[in-house]
Amino acid sequence: MCLNYGKVDYKVIVTPEAYVCTSCGAKHVKLWRQYQTFLNHIDLLCAECAAKNQTIDISTMDEHGLYLRDDSKHLTDQIGWLVPAVPTEEGDTFWGYSSVPLDGCTWWKSLPLKEQL
Repeated sequence: MCLNYGKVDYKVIVTPEAYVCTSCGAKHVKLWRQYQTFLNHIDLLCAECAAKNQTIDISTMDEHGLYLRDDSKHLTDQIGWLVPAVPTEEGDTFWGYSSVPLDGCTWWKSLPLKEQL
């Protein structure tokens, strides 16, 4: 199954139309996805919904999506078993967690945590 979230230009901080939290509908924000999951089973979750889903406290999360886990002295961008959802530029899948190109990391980190009102 080939899904398409819409093309992404990493030079512009704009999300594809389908890049939406599947739980609350938040748009134009950082999203997380399940790790090692088939594309057609992936849920995209905003920070708040991801934290609820994984029962993780992200109250120390900064604007780049990094926070200090309770059980660690290191900053992380993973929320439990969820990882940043960085779409490929073609928008047909997501980069593997350790394979995201620098432009993709910069794009994702530049997205806001919450919808701008």
